[in-house]
Formats: sequence, C-alpha cells, structure tokens
Amino acid sequence: MKAAVKTSAGKPSEPGTGQLAFRFVSGHRALNLLATFADRYRGGIERLREPGDLDRWLRMADLPVRAAASTRDLDDARRLREAINRLARASMQGNAGPAADIAELNTWARRPQAAPQLDREFHLRWRAPGSVAGALALIAREAVDLLGGPDRELIRECAAAPACSLLYLDRSRGLRRRWCEMERCGSRAKMAGLRQRQAARSRANPA
Repeated sequence: MKAAVKTSAGKPSEPGTGQLAFRFVSGHRALNLLATFADRYRGGIERLREPGDLDRWLRMADLPVRAAASTRDLDDARRLREAINRLARASMQGNAGPAADIAELNTWARRPQAAPQLDREFHLRWRAPGSVAGALALIAREAVDLLGGPDRELIRECAAAPACSLLYLDRSRGLRRRWCEMERCGSRAKMAGLRQRQAARSRANPA
C-alpha cells in the first residue's frame, strides 16, 4: 500500500525519495522501527510499502534474514510497530498501556528470536533463525526491555512536532536534546525562528 502526501494545493502526491528514506537516529532499534511511518500528525507517510522495504530496513538495522519478507511479514511488522508506538506514547503521557497492544507485544516477545553472533573482529551482529518473524521477535523483546525499564523515562518526541513525529532516547548531557536531528529539524526550527524575528522587526520598523 502506497501512502500519499498532499501538495500545497491539497492534491495527493507520491512521497519523494527523501521522505521514504529510513531514519536511524532514535538511539533504539524499536524506536527506529516507529520511524518507518512518518508525519503521523498530518497525512502520514508509510515507508514500509512493500515486503522488499522490510527486507531492506532489517538489513540496515543489522538484522538480516535468509528468507525474504512476505506480505504477511509486512503486515506483522506494521502491526507490531503501531502497538509499540501506542505503548510508547501512552507511557510518555503517564497513561496505562492499551491491553490489546500489551498482548500483541508480549506475544511477539515470547517467540523464537534472533541471536547475537560474534565475528573475528569482535563485532556483534544479530542473526535471525531464517525468518523475518525471528527478527521482529527480537525487536519486540527490545521494546519490552525499553518500556519496562528505566530508559522509558528517556523517550522524547522531536520538538518540531507536529511537523515531525519521531521518538528518540534522550541520552544527552543534562537531558537537553530537543530534536530528532539538529541538522534536520533543529536547523529548520532555527531558520523559522529567524524569519519570524526578521518579519517582526520589519513590521515594527516599516521602511
């Protein structure tokens, strides 16, 4: 399923390459999975549009599997993603997690999952037991560890919301991180603020 975005004229258009690019800036694999659906406050942009997109995301997340993703795997990944998203946001708001989402996440976390592997250079890699389900089970386990542990208190949403809906872990000194990426949303916000100040000065001091 392809997600469309709206142009300034209100007509739907296909997302551009940049909008469909996967982002790995959240500091946690489960939160990076949430970023495969972008622009949640507006039209929404689905980045996992086809099974091949899921294969590519798993490779980029250091979770390559031998079997190619199926349509069912894609549906499973999206459903798990949205359960984690709702639970993370409920936690941020101090609310209890929806029962259906808790059940979904816990069911996935109980499944056989990817295992850590070491290479000769002592690099850690994860290998799933041949199927996409093993990789998703690992992500579910990591989400359980995150939401059930102290790092849950570090989950933040980009300060550019509603223009950006990305969640991340704030491990900055003094817990002062505001943006998903300073080079992205931070720079845009600073430029917007500068333009607003310039416009305000122009109105106060007309030529």
